[in-house]
Amino acid sequence: MSEKELDAFLLEQRQQKPSDQWGSHPDTFIDEPYRQLRLLRRRLPDPLWSQIRLEAEHALTLEPDAGPQLYQHVLRQPSLMDALASIISHEIETELMPATALQSLVLDQLRLSDDKNIHLDIVASVNRKPSEDSTALNALLFHQGLHALVCYRVAHRLWQAGRTGLAYYMQSTVSSRYAADIHPAAEIEGGIFLSVGGGVVIGETARVGEDVTILQGVTLGGTGKEVGDRHPKVENGVILHCGATVLGNLRVGKGAVITAKSIVTKEVPDLARVSGVPATVKSFREVRKEGFNDDNKYDEDGEDECDLDYKMKKVYEDYMVQLDALMDMEVCIDSGSSDCWGTMTQMLKSYSR
Repeated sequence: MSEKELDAFLLEQRQQKPSDQWGSHPDTFIDEPYRQLRLLRRRLPDPLWSQIRLEAEHALTLEPDAGPQLYQHVLRQPSLMDALASIISHEIETELMPATALQSLVLDQLRLSDDKNIHLDIVASVNRKPSEDSTALNALLFHQGLHALVCYRVAHRLWQAGRTGLAYYMQSTVSSRYAADIHPAAEIEGGIFLSVGGGVVIGETARVGEDVTILQGVTLGGTGKEVGDRHPKVENGVILHCGATVLGNLRVGKGAVITAKSIVTKEVPDLARVSGVPATVKSFREVRKEGFNDDNKYDEDGEDECDLDYKMKKVYEDYMVQLDALMDMEVCIDSGSSDCWGTMTQMLKSYSR
């Protein structure tokens, strides 16, 4: 789109009535401001999506017979969200919900915050999977834990919109397809590594923080003696090993580790390692400075700009900053403020350059 065409488009939008801009029709699932946000999102260069496309093109040179799958689900798709919607819709389609309807449902329901969380989920799938051939492309195409999380995020949006019947349908379908029974009312942040090989259960009032690792057979459930808020609250950076069970409305502290087959019925302190039946604290993890990336290790004068890791880190950081700005715009629209339109117009112009 040329600058002249963009100016004409923006002029037309400004001349519309406010009620038309903000989607006054109750039957409209995506109001006009959200469509404009999606336009802005499409114009935002996505480094992860670019990486996945490069990996797909390289995979074609090694395995030409994979062409149909790669072209249908990756190379012909305009964005990462479209690719995921295409893959998942063909995996969980039924006679009642064909792939085309599911694909539209996924794209309609996911918000910008879900977009960011899914990006972080893919990065977590690549970094925490022990396989040597772990790539973003393989995570996108084959990691069923990632697919289950995307389906949960769609069901969660349906639940929030009061469409509980369809949310339960998604939960049931995902449970039978991926062996992951995640209640649509549960709250799960981004950067999750989910392994669903042996079945995973996450209850209705459970909350899972950022950068949590959930391996197969994990249960975040209730004791059966409580009502209302009755499921665990898992803080950031927790690792739940195979077969770990956490029961009741209790807190699992930041960075804690629940070892395999443990049953947790009491609160877990930060950085604690617990194991046993019932689980007890065995030791505490140490937080070491060298375990974190030092943002100041690169010369501010740009001496290390030839370092590929540094350049890629900057690209992803800049992308996340811009995505956070769009998320703030989404929150502004949700609040009903009319001041968002002017800011959105400025962003449209800046992204067109």
